[in-house]
Amino acid sequence: MVFMFINLFAGAALMLFSFTSDHVATGQKEETSITNHILMLSCVTLMIGVCMVLCYFAPKFLCKLVGRVALILMAWFCTNFCKALITYKSTKRHTFLTIIQWVLNVAAFVVVFMSGKAVLGIENNANGLFTILSATIFSGKFMDFTWIDAYYLFFIGGIQFVTFLLILIRAEHSKDKLLRQSLVTISLGVVVTWILFALLMFGSIYQPSLRNIFVLSLVPELMGLVYSAANSQIWGRKLVQRTSLRVLIFYVAPALLIAGGFCIIYLSMQERNAAFFIACVVVSTIVLAVWTFLNMRLSTVGILRDGKYEKPFTEILTSIDFGEKSEDIENTVKDAFKKYVEASSLRIAIDAGTGFLETVDDEEKIAVPIDQTGFDVLLNIKHSIVLRSFIEKDYQVKEVKDSLLQMLDENKADSFILLNEGRRIVGAIFLGPKTSGDPYNSYDYKVFTKLYSTFFVVGYYMKNMMNESVVGTVNREIRMSSQIITSIQENMDYISNPKLDCGYRMVPAHNIGGEFIDMIRLNDTRHMFVIGALSGKGIAASMSMVILKSVIRTNLAETKDFKLLVEKTNSFIRTGLPKGTFFSGLFGIIDFATDTLYYINCGAPALFMYTRLYNNVIEIQGEGHVLGFAKDISNLIRVKKVKIADGDIILACTDGLIEAKSLRGESYGKTRVQSQIMENASYPADKMGQFIYQNLQEFSSKALEDDYTVLVIKQMDVSKDTK
Repeated sequence: MVFMFINLFAGAALMLFSFTSDHVATGQKEETSITNHILMLSCVTLMIGVCMVLCYFAPKFLCKLVGRVALILMAWFCTNFCKALITYKSTKRHTFLTIIQWVLNVAAFVVVFMSGKAVLGIENNANGLFTILSATIFSGKFMDFTWIDAYYLFFIGGIQFVTFLLILIRAEHSKDKLLRQSLVTISLGVVVTWILFALLMFGSIYQPSLRNIFVLSLVPELMGLVYSAANSQIWGRKLVQRTSLRVLIFYVAPALLIAGGFCIIYLSMQERNAAFFIACVVVSTIVLAVWTFLNMRLSTVGILRDGKYEKPFTEILTSIDFGEKSEDIENTVKDAFKKYVEASSLRIAIDAGTGFLETVDDEEKIAVPIDQTGFDVLLNIKHSIVLRSFIEKDYQVKEVKDSLLQMLDENKADSFILLNEGRRIVGAIFLGPKTSGDPYNSYDYKVFTKLYSTFFVVGYYMKNMMNESVVGTVNREIRMSSQIITSIQENMDYISNPKLDCGYRMVPAHNIGGEFIDMIRLNDTRHMFVIGALSGKGIAASMSMVILKSVIRTNLAETKDFKLLVEKTNSFIRTGLPKGTFFSGLFGIIDFATDTLYYINCGAPALFMYTRLYNNVIEIQGEGHVLGFAKDISNLIRVKKVKIADGDIILACTDGLIEAKSLRGESYGKTRVQSQIMENASYPADKMGQFIYQNLQEFSSKALEDDYTVLVIKQMDVSKDTK
């Protein structure tokens, strides 16, 4: 009965595993194929367990039918799966293999259903053991070799051995290192399957019921395929040692302990009653609990550390305090790369204002021309993470391949991260070869891409803070604030259409902050603006502000959908900026051709509109949904629009204006803002922002506690001005 539960449990576990298998492969075709293989093996295992259950109460013919179907499915799984292993990652048609597969499938059907020798019956014998009755081929000293034994030996043993040889031959002739490594991994899985089957076959001499779990010997080769599809790292000596040791300690050792405990319980308890099963469950639970605890404690220690470094690497880089000394920040970044990425060296080169990227330290200066063609090509294809393997193989950089490889060699690097804001290059991070001897691979590329915003912030910080001739002895935060705000305004596309007069005021309360305004020209008839504030204060908020501004502009180049742009911005804030960061503000697009304002409120406290026709100020929308909290905001935001007539005024502000308090604790409030718009409606937009700020100062009678940011847009009466 114990083998019945083993089959049912294993089948259920495989079925549950199939629901996560779509996350392990790199391509949709591979995901579907792997899932199908897992589900098929799960069905075979479950059917064997069900067949054993039916032996207790169902008619013999039904039990025999289910058993035969399970044997057929097992053979079909073996032929289909072995073909998948042999043709792994191959795009060619394999007609011959397909013919062989179907010949074997038909042969299996004939042997099981039509020969009359393989399956004579299925029953529980006098000792309660599940047995498949089969005709004997020959009798030996220790056991009788039956047709069903030959069936198992051919499909689980023989075909797997041939598959192993063919995979090794293909691996030997493959020039792709990652493919060759994957084929070796798969072949090891096949070897383990073959060895496990041989052990079970030998054990069945003493315990015939072991034949009932022969099908589980196919699991190792299935796991070999799953691992190969998920792995994107090329092994080096250290990685092989680390992986082997982890497998021995965290998988093989507990498996042997559980198997040993089961054998001891099996031999010591004669009756297979409830106490027997409880003892097996207790021993297995204790062993698994202990090893799970050890895995959690030891998986980050020395050679036992998992090669997947994304989590600890991300935690260190995203926890950098930009208020620390520049040397400490640089050392933190270098140590993180050396410890987790295994980079032998790291050099941060920044735009020195001389047309070259120069290193920020004086140990070994390098100078890389910014205007070289290689950088231009990388900017055109939007490829900022550059690995040596990418340069050597990708056709997109074929024309500049030699110059890029020469740059890597000159800087003793195997990859580099280009830090750019649109087409403006801020700097580059050059990574030396890995100490393990492994090349940088797709896993590194994925991690670097995810952390690109953090690298950009580091580079931008170095550019503005590491040059002592600029910073001198002046307070670093004050100087940094001035440089960041200036940088933002200089990159702003001011509205130059005669229909509109646009002005703004930005006054940080504590010399530095996370508020900003940006204007972006879309085309001759459309202009976009963003006003808002990122949570937090000081340098960290300012650096997040700079990178968010850059990301918004970058996303604009990839999508023309206004709402999708905001959704992408929300996703970036959640994943690319420090945890807990959120943005409250307003995105707007002005269409000069139709005199229409399209906007999405993302937490701006208020959006006001003055209509000259009615000589009145109305609030066209209050607070919306801030960005950075919800994972999916598609249902929380929507694009709204309002027509703008001649003489109308749009005013957007942050909460620093509305929530400012007087000495008596009274809030400035929306009513005062509306009154100020009415009083100053005749002035230019820039003057309106200035006068409202002066009124705020008089009201508060003290230093501002929060940043003040106001954007004013006036629709001009062009026909009147012309006359």
